[in-house]
Amino acid sequence: MARITRKFAGRKDDEIFEKVHQMMSHIAEKMSLDYRKDDHLRSGKVSKMGITGTFAVKSSEVVVEMKYPMLIPGSMRQKVEEDIERKLDALFS
Repeated sequence: MARITRKFAGRKDDEIFEKVHQMMSHIAEKMSLDYRKDDHLRSGKVSKMGITGTFAVKSSEVVVEMKYPMLIPGSMRQKVEEDIERKLDALFS
């Protein structure tokens, strides 16, 4: 399991959640992933064919966790994680 965290000091949790939701919704649509969000918990989940990504926003921090089946090559995992990291780094740019 991969874990990616980003802290956004000075930003409110609702503001961070809305931005992450927009990002994940766009990724899910582009890649035909199932996407669900929970406004109350400020969290969400994307999934497809055994790959699962979850995110949660709390205390000005977003935590993304990725779970892959054993058959997914490491290069594909790395590409997905690097893409998420880039998008999080540019979230408020």
